[in-house]
Amino acid sequence: MHTPTRFPWKDEYTVGNEFIDSQHRTLLELSDLLHVAVNAGQGYRIIQNAYAALVKYTQEHFQAEERFWGSAKSKSAEQHRAVHRTIAAELADLRQEGEFGVVFCTPNELSNWVEHRLIAHFIEEDQNAYRTLPRPGRKAKG
Repeated sequence: MHTPTRFPWKDEYTVGNEFIDSQHRTLLELSDLLHVAVNAGQGYRIIQNAYAALVKYTQEHFQAEERFWGSAKSKSAEQHRAVHRTIAAELADLRQEGEFGVVFCTPNELSNWVEHRLIAHFIEEDQNAYRTLPRPGRKAKG
């Protein structure tokens, strides 16, 4: 039986560039895997692996997106880079090391980060940056 995803892709998240949109879909899929693991109370190793995969892919995506915005001559490339650093730091904060070991976020904390930071970033900064690109930049594939 297929479990419904917590963070399904919606057309309203579309930036308009196939390369970026494909990576955004993958970010949501990885977020969903982490949510399932945390929500089900899976063991440390499973949650850590899901978290590590999300962090690694987020970093790779942000680097690829920043290269795209730079090569497309986006006027907001530097501001975009700063927003990426903030979002990545917030993702890092979802995992804390304390005197009793590693503590991961709750399912609600993860949902809040995905919905209010990651998805909001797709809709706000990414869509706005893409809309303001010179026409030739819109066809670039990253």
